[in-house]
Amino acid sequence: MNRTEVLEQMAPIMDLQLRDVEHNPRTRVMVDTEMVTFRPGGGARLMEVTPDGVRGMAREAGFPKDLGSKVSPDTFGRVMTELLARKRRYSALMKDGRIVDFAKPREHRNVNPERVLQTVERVIPNVDFHRVIFPNQQSVSLEVVGEQQRAVVRGDLVRAGAVISFSPIGIINPMVQSYVMRLVCTNGLTSNDVIREFHFGGGEGDDVWQWFRQSVRTACNALEHIITRYCQMRNERIRPEDRSVVLEAMLKEAGITREAAEAVRSLALREPPRNTYDIINLISWASSHLLESPRQVIRARQAAADFADRTEHHRICPVCHRTR
Repeated sequence: MNRTEVLEQMAPIMDLQLRDVEHNPRTRVMVDTEMVTFRPGGGARLMEVTPDGVRGMAREAGFPKDLGSKVSPDTFGRVMTELLARKRRYSALMKDGRIVDFAKPREHRNVNPERVLQTVERVIPNVDFHRVIFPNQQSVSLEVVGEQQRAVVRGDLVRAGAVISFSPIGIINPMVQSYVMRLVCTNGLTSNDVIREFHFGGGEGDDVWQWFRQSVRTACNALEHIITRYCQMRNERIRPEDRSVVLEAMLKEAGITREAAEAVRSLALREPPRNTYDIINLISWASSHLLESPRQVIRARQAAADFADRTEHHRICPVCHRTR
């Protein structure tokens, strides 16, 4: 994808407005047979809350998921109001004058998406914006790759890149993580070796754009180190009798279930995982080709990165547990 195509995908989140709410005695959640409405208090007007917004409100307030259908609308509104009062401060996400989600109070500054993309283009020549993932309505996870590539083994080329996470409305700190793409199957793999999070300080602009440039460049330049680790993993053999237990442990860690898990098991039968590198590629294949939920994709992607990380590997791997 190019920059224009990425911005088109980001349009829904870029259209959001964030309203910080200081809960006060006049703040109310009201429910009738037609809609849920929210009054911030302090003379502010009543605002409609969409069904997604109600779910976001319940999540932010800590309202039990199954309770809403068991209480009257009036009770629902009073309990929700009381739970939000305990939060004291929170943010409402607005679109077309309606509340579509709730979030923690804004603690960070907005990050302009177009400037992020322009910064990446300056750092990575001929960059390919590979995939845009929305973990929620508040933030973006952007996978990018450049031209730099190396072989793990002959015929298995990987291309260097980065995963850039940020919020156009200032909900999270920006973060940059190393990322590589296997060209043979377009599986995307992240690495725990280079993860940088930007914390806004008090200076003008806080030099966030210099941080973006340096972090993306560092993430891409980690390719040699990542290749070295993958080569080591190819020598970490898995005995035939251990393959199933290791794969099942990884499927559980990655949160891959049902049809997607069956597809991974079928691939493992056709192409048995003979080493730990094969295992992470089974999981990354699922995250790149099978999973659709953004939360599932990110969880599976991180599980593969943790399994490749030598420290985290011993926590996850059942064979390592048995041989300690």
